[in-house]
Amino acid sequence: MKKPNKIFLEKFLTPKQTSAILFFLLVSLTLFSQAQGVSGLVKDKNNEPLIGANVVIQGTTIGTVTNIDGKFSLEQVAPDAKLDFSLIGYLKQTVDVNGRSSITVTLEDDVQNIEEVVVVGFGTQKKVNVTGAVSSVTAETFENKPVANIGQALQGVVPNLNVNISSGSPNATPSFNIRGGTSMTYSDGKYVVTSGSPLILVDGIEMTASLLNQMNPNDIESMSVIKDASAAAIYGTKATFGVILITTKTGKFNQEGKISYSYDISWDTPSAMPDILDSYTIQKAGMDKTVWTGGSVGDADMKKLEAMQKYLDNPIPENAYYMDGNSIIWVGNMNPYKTVVRNWTPTKKHNLSFTDGTDRISYYVSLGYQNQEGMYSINTDEYKRYNASARVNAKIKNWFNVEAKFNYNKTSYDAPYLVGGKGNLWGAMRNETGKNINMPIKTGPNDPIPGAYTDNILAWLTYGAKTSSISTSTSLAISPEIIVIPKTLKLKADLSYLPQTTVYNRHSPQHEYITISWTNPVSEQSEAQDNRATLTRSSVDTYLLNTYADFNKTFAGVHNVSAIAGFSQESVTYGSLTGNMRGLFSPDIQNPDAAEDITLHTLGTGAQKRTGRAVFGRVGYNYKERYLVEMNGRYDGSSRFTPNERYFFFPSFSLGWRITEEAFMAGTKNWLTNLKVRASWGKLGSQPGGYYPYQATMDSGSAGMIIDGVYVSTVNAPGLVAPTLTWEKAATTNFGLDAGFVDNKLNMNLDIFERKTTDILTNGNVAYPSVLGASAPLENSGAIKAYGWELALKWNEQLKNGLRYGVELSVYDSRTKVEHYAANPSKNISYLYDGAYTGAIWGYTTGGILQEEDLVKKESGTGYIFNGPYHTGNLYPGYIWYRDINSDGKISNGNSTVEDSGDLRIIGNSTPRYRYSATGNVAYKGLDFSVFFQGVAKRDIWTGSSAYWGGGAGSQWMYDRSWTPERTDAKFPMYTSGVSTQTAYLLNGAYLRLKQVMLGYTLPQELTKKLGVDRLRFHVAGYNLFEITDIPGVFDPDQISDSYPAKRTVSFGVQVGF
Repeated sequence: MKKPNKIFLEKFLTPKQTSAILFFLLVSLTLFSQAQGVSGLVKDKNNEPLIGANVVIQGTTIGTVTNIDGKFSLEQVAPDAKLDFSLIGYLKQTVDVNGRSSITVTLEDDVQNIEEVVVVGFGTQKKVNVTGAVSSVTAETFENKPVANIGQALQGVVPNLNVNISSGSPNATPSFNIRGGTSMTYSDGKYVVTSGSPLILVDGIEMTASLLNQMNPNDIESMSVIKDASAAAIYGTKATFGVILITTKTGKFNQEGKISYSYDISWDTPSAMPDILDSYTIQKAGMDKTVWTGGSVGDADMKKLEAMQKYLDNPIPENAYYMDGNSIIWVGNMNPYKTVVRNWTPTKKHNLSFTDGTDRISYYVSLGYQNQEGMYSINTDEYKRYNASARVNAKIKNWFNVEAKFNYNKTSYDAPYLVGGKGNLWGAMRNETGKNINMPIKTGPNDPIPGAYTDNILAWLTYGAKTSSISTSTSLAISPEIIVIPKTLKLKADLSYLPQTTVYNRHSPQHEYITISWTNPVSEQSEAQDNRATLTRSSVDTYLLNTYADFNKTFAGVHNVSAIAGFSQESVTYGSLTGNMRGLFSPDIQNPDAAEDITLHTLGTGAQKRTGRAVFGRVGYNYKERYLVEMNGRYDGSSRFTPNERYFFFPSFSLGWRITEEAFMAGTKNWLTNLKVRASWGKLGSQPGGYYPYQATMDSGSAGMIIDGVYVSTVNAPGLVAPTLTWEKAATTNFGLDAGFVDNKLNMNLDIFERKTTDILTNGNVAYPSVLGASAPLENSGAIKAYGWELALKWNEQLKNGLRYGVELSVYDSRTKVEHYAANPSKNISYLYDGAYTGAIWGYTTGGILQEEDLVKKESGTGYIFNGPYHTGNLYPGYIWYRDINSDGKISNGNSTVEDSGDLRIIGNSTPRYRYSATGNVAYKGLDFSVFFQGVAKRDIWTGSSAYWGGGAGSQWMYDRSWTPERTDAKFPMYTSGVSTQTAYLLNGAYLRLKQVMLGYTLPQELTKKLGVDRLRFHVAGYNLFEITDIPGVFDPDQISDSYPAKRTVSFGVQVGF
């Protein structure tokens, strides 16, 4: 009987085929038996070990990286194989194995790479050749940091990139600004100077600040911040006030496949919380003030005070109130912060990525998920974020490449909703007298109406009203590239589509509550008649095409010429749909369709569209990388303007001189590696807000009233529109100095800038009749100037023992001044006026706190007469007195103008001055440690918050420092006496904060290989851990407001690589 293998060979293979297979197997076995292990060392020219160098067997994807000692090891390497050694900043080197088992390689510096490549408009440049003001940020700033979003990671990192985080809410969107004031806008009844946002581009796709903060920070490879007009001009009008260019991670050709996973769990706690007074102290403080100001306290007040003390001694529900006739007198006590705010809330983050590459195609794919629980302990809020991205690069032909990019972001936030005009919960808790402190959330089980809500602000939080918002964005982009002349000329197109959708849902179930009478419960009709649901869906679709030619060539070895010429077309469409439905069948059914009376339904819609078109170009020249010249220009068009004003040309130019490339500087190379001076100027245009600002439009809506059972529809009369409406213009001048010392271990960057924005759209100084019947037209008449400087120092070094360390210091400043505001010729100090600086605080000069010896009692009536300048109103011991600055014998505002401001003077400025940051990092044998400090050296703060001055929910901190007849040397006046803006109580807003700290450990490769992984790292980190400041503990230094508390964060994480 034939053996099975022999049957197979005879049936399916000819003798020749069988012989060929056997020969192939024999050769393979021979080669395999000859393969051996190869290990070695990779070092630099100074014999320092190089960490993270790639070692790849040529022609394969098999490879490894050097460890912290510069060593590597490969198995099964053929004797005649070639090994490729590469590392960013060094020249690639190929070495023949020649049967060796140990190889030592010295990599030479790559002068081009070591000078650092910076992403600029539609390309990259060597940093030494950049003539504009550009700052760079690496992936290390974002990866696995204890922050919730990109904005938090960037705060204080880049000089004059100002990141404002106004709320600690999980879905809060940090705002971005570069170098101060940008324009003017109408807010709260008057025009104010704004600090507008720069253009934000992610892989060439425009993003809003909101979309940016929905991104996964771990996907970022690098970021460039373009600050001046010369570098930003090629992007046109949207880049008037700078550009943030973000490049996401991508796969690399001829790269071994890698899988990375990271997990991070963090815990947040409020960074500042008021220590508010109990109900007894609030009641007593009010009674004391009454007595000290000549009044008397009645029996009802005394009874209430005694009842409050009784409740504090025995806090049972029966002691929380007593009856005064038919009225309920609430005398309980509740600390709303301790009731509402959770001390520690978790955030969990997962990130997973895949990357691989052959000689023809590479890809990077990532997935991310974040779940963040909010601080509400009642009706808890929760934030979730989902991220998915992919980036593929393909070399279709030697002359044709294609890159495809996909990015998907989804966020959801569920939170309680305050109805009935209660507004901001955090502000209400601090300012709504009595209700937070004295009332329970619900009545007790034995009360006349058991289990009923009260008018406590927390009851409004509890009863079940919720908001839910879901935002999604999907960016799709494809970028074909044709190489016409290798390394000289290429043609490229970037085509992108960005659809965004936001769905907002609000549900308010029926809400009845008890106020002052058991017999008269109140239903909140204004917001929840039976049950109400609101559903809003908005969408923004953006299409963008950029196509351009890119030329770069060096002639005669010394004359480098580069040029870009291109075309851009953009279309943005916005739509919205809002429905309000009242009278839902059940509070458990939140579908707007489930409503009984359709006559109470309202529906609102919106639809707008705008387009833009431009041609742009850039020409650069350098001679021996010594003399540098660059010119940019863009001819921009926008549908927001009339046909006569639709297009405008915006130019820029810049010059640079690398002094160290001169022959007379040859003797300084041992200590001065690089010295470059640069100068730039450019003018860019800015578009007004809205989609149709040059057209008179009529808005339709509802009058908010019901006639014959239905809502009344209205159409508003259009305002007047100036026919000469045109672009705002911003001209920026920048002077810079870049220096590198000691082989570029120490680098310095200094910039001085001025930006003048003119033709700002504001109200003018033309008088119109009061019977006009329409709003007056706006005109291009405003002007502001922002100016300042920024200095950055950076030191990086690796010692012979393998220890690496670095230190970065930066300090910067900017101010904004109003150059012209036509609508205020009298210079009323309550509005913008020519010469005004943003943030200026007008106030009185404090004389002191009045004592009895300073006053003479009035012969009739109440109050006292002061032996000093006349003050309006009654005066009492414990009140403030002010100095008579203009010596007219009285305290007044005069005419409230710059020329006649009475006793008011500019006593401070709320604009942060001299911001600074310091970063330190050190790494040695798997251990890494980094620390980041950030702060403001000068800032003045005036606050009228009840959390500071006291009131219905005042702080113990202020109460203990306020004047009493027994504490006449107190710092503050009589509690809740009321104060005006003044010098004595202006807060010093300077601070130094430990922003971030991280300690990590990467296991040695010898151990991780045994575990079956390539890399394993653990870390612990903290965010906003502490600060040194004179700001009272009721406020966070970055958040002087009554809003969702800012946070401190501690976290633990792990990263695994396969």
